[in-house]
Amino acid sequence: MRRSPLSLVVDYFIHPSYRLDSDTFFRGRILIAAMLVFVIVSASAYLAVLATPFLSTSVFWASLILPPATLSFVTLLVLIRRRGGYMFCSIASVLVIYLIIVIGICVSGGPAVSPVVQLLVVPPLVAYFFGGLRWGGRAVAITFPTLIILIVLHLLGVPFLQTVTTEAQMDLARGIITFLNLAVISGMAFIYEFTAAALKRERDLEHEKYIQLAKTDPLTGLANRRNFDDMLKERAELYGAQIPPRRFALGYLDLDGFKPINDQYGHAVGDEVLRVISERLRAALRGSDFVGRHGGDEFMLLLDTVGSQEALEAMADRMLSSIAQPIKTSAGIVGVTGSLGFAMFPLDAVEIKDLMKAADDAMYTAKQKRGSWHFYRKHHTQAAP
Repeated sequence: MRRSPLSLVVDYFIHPSYRLDSDTFFRGRILIAAMLVFVIVSASAYLAVLATPFLSTSVFWASLILPPATLSFVTLLVLIRRRGGYMFCSIASVLVIYLIIVIGICVSGGPAVSPVVQLLVVPPLVAYFFGGLRWGGRAVAITFPTLIILIVLHLLGVPFLQTVTTEAQMDLARGIITFLNLAVISGMAFIYEFTAAALKRERDLEHEKYIQLAKTDPLTGLANRRNFDDMLKERAELYGAQIPPRRFALGYLDLDGFKPINDQYGHAVGDEVLRVISERLRAALRGSDFVGRHGGDEFMLLLDTVGSQEALEAMADRMLSSIAQPIKTSAGIVGVTGSLGFAMFPLDAVEIKDLMKAADDAMYTAKQKRGSWHFYRKHHTQAAP
């Protein structure tokens, strides 16, 4: 899957420790992306002040506030990449934003006239994103009293520094602050949704992986018994509903000579043999066929519409011939054969339980000769020579 430029940049700063916990990784991505936004916003705000006709005192205070803030965010990004420190960097980021805003209010006329007041919503918002309810609540507990204190100081007649003196300059300042407020809130919302979508994709992939593991035999990679039974039930219902009912063959395969290999060389070599046999079965079957491991050295087969009896016999010969080929293992060359029994749906049985019993009976009949196949007697009594 192709990754977006934002993901590449964010993941560049991710510390390896963040990946140990999904929640920290999720919030860490938000933290990094948000700080990248803050770097851009603070630098853009400073350039906007320099490019507009503000008084020298406005430029002076902007120079004292915005470049250090930009440098602080860059430093925190470097710290995250090198050392992690998620909680420290989160708190530090919120404090930097909080101090910028409070100082900005104090040097632009106080809470009564300063356009910077509207930015006080940003620290709690950022804290909620970074630290959840706990740190978001703490940021609210700090921000609200700060605003109250500033209002009380204004009511008491405490003078605030006013670096914006004309109405035109105030309108311009309001426009810049409104733009910054919109940029920060929109950026945080986008980052949250972007990261949440990425996390959902990852969780969906993990969910699909667990579902696949639940359906798959871990040794051979074939369908496990439960998965095969579900497929058998689904196919019987689908084919049985057609008029006339569509045919398929259920096959039971048991390996001959497998137990002596296990006893002589151990289970590890036996597992190697099972994996090789599984690959050979996959190669012998068509795309519409299905194979699963029943357990031990037994396998189950679903062969789609087989056309003629001769076609099914030829397929059975190919599978048994492939199974009988020598197998190279870590203990040397070994060999097994297969006994294969078939029952036809709906000719031998319609009910799944009866069909499985018919295929099992046919397989045990084939085992009497070893290395042969046999069809259930109700449909066909012929067996491989």
